Amino acid sequence: MVKVVRKIDLYEKLLAKIKEIYLLRNVSGQIQWDFEVMMPKQGAQQRGEELALMSGLIHERNTNPKIGSLLKEIQFHKDFENLSDIQKRNVVLIQRNYDKATKIPTSFAQELTRHGALTTQKWKEAKTKADYSIYEKELEKMIDLKKQQAAYLNPDIDPYDVLLDNYERGFSQEIYDKIFQEAKAGLIPIIKACVDSPNQPDSSLILRECPIDIQSKVAHDLADIVHYDLKGGRIDVAVHPFTTGYFDDVRITVSYNTKDFTDSFFANMHECGHALYEQNYPAKFKYQPIGSASSAAMHEGQARFIENIIGKSPEFWEFYLPRFKELTQGLFDDVKLQPFIHAVNQVVPSKIRIHADPVTYSLHIILRYELEKELFADKLTVSELPSFWNEKIKEYLDVDIENDTEGILQDTHYAWGLFGYFPTYALGSYYNGQFQTQLTKDIPEWKEQMKNGNLTNILGWLNTNIRNKGNLYDPLDLIKNVTGKEFSAKYFIEATGEKYSKIYDF
Repeated sequence: MVKVVRKIDLYEKLLAKIKEIYLLRNVSGQIQWDFEVMMPKQGAQQRGEELALMSGLIHERNTNPKIGSLLKEIQFHKDFENLSDIQKRNVVLIQRNYDKATKIPTSFAQELTRHGALTTQKWKEAKTKADYSIYEKELEKMIDLKKQQAAYLNPDIDPYDVLLDNYERGFSQEIYDKIFQEAKAGLIPIIKACVDSPNQPDSSLILRECPIDIQSKVAHDLADIVHYDLKGGRIDVAVHPFTTGYFDDVRITVSYNTKDFTDSFFANMHECGHALYEQNYPAKFKYQPIGSASSAAMHEGQARFIENIIGKSPEFWEFYLPRFKELTQGLFDDVKLQPFIHAVNQVVPSKIRIHADPVTYSLHIILRYELEKELFADKLTVSELPSFWNEKIKEYLDVDIENDTEGILQDTHYAWGLFGYFPTYALGSYYNGQFQTQLTKDIPEWKEQMKNGNLTNILGWLNTNIRNKGNLYDPLDLIKNVTGKEFSAKYFIEATGEKYSKIYDF
């Protein structure tokens, strides 16, 4: 029960200052969107300066001493207990952000952003030329900056633990080690059973020449089906798919492969999932900390829910295949439903993370997690990253890396300094396993509804239980609130085994 709100003028003053920060973040986000989508190559250095300036302005407002004094006055005010639960949660989140921000010098925040733009431009060049050395020097400096950032935030604990907690509150190497050990133990036998099964899919059903204009039409059609509102969004092309935006302006990007439509198809579904989170916070939460995702992993989970639990389900394709055939103008008219479902869900150990199937995907993340652990423990040098990468992917997935583009250079994340972020990608899938179990209890017929093209109840359930709650709960508390159980990766492993044993007949 929400308490009757008794306003404290100090609280309203605090929110006014926070709104300024959100407006500046939005402006910075659009500048960064242009950096990735529209900006001419020559503009990289200038754009880096612009982004650095915006970062400095945001940081100055985040560390404004007035915010600190307002927080203190509010929490000691005689009417503090009369604030609603939502208002108190805002105060908690603002205090957390303020405590972190005030530990980081403004000049350092600017340097981190400026160098991220420069490193990203070097990464693009290195990826195009399949030459890691082009990017190595700037990456080394970025890693040094991230170690500095960790030291600013908490000099008393392992720097990598600081970065992990920065993206997923309460998580550390100790926790991730246990989760990933459980995941490997559960998933590797499933992968082996799929790969060894005599019932293999016909990949020619999806590996067909498909023009970009047709794939773009499909992308926009999918956006409509999953309720991504393009009146407040758009779909563009970037080297690496991503989502940016807030409430009324949420943009996604994809990249097209004319020889394999599934690259853009599932990237589009994934980014739509991110966009749906941003578009479905309650309007009253706008410009407040509660008007944001519960965590990075929860955001990733919502993206992968649309991509995998919906987009790769047999029930979805029973509805969508006829529509897909019509949109693709005869290119897939000969395919039959069950063989096509099998092809879409093929389990193939692969080189590229964003193209990985849901079963092998976790091993791509575990590789990156182990690389980051070694790197921040100073057991691995920057020059050794390509060879470490190549050896690990051979060990886990038995694939050979032929050049840096399909190895260490495949992701843009490290160029921006997102160390500690990758583990949330797998964690989001594990969250989904638990949510899917609860969804089935609440709406037992949800898969049958998909067969008829009815996603309204499924999407509504996600809105009600996750997106509409914004950042009212930390992630583990949200899972407990929705499912009544503590978090466990076992639900994901069980659901994965059940689905793929049927598809591969083992």
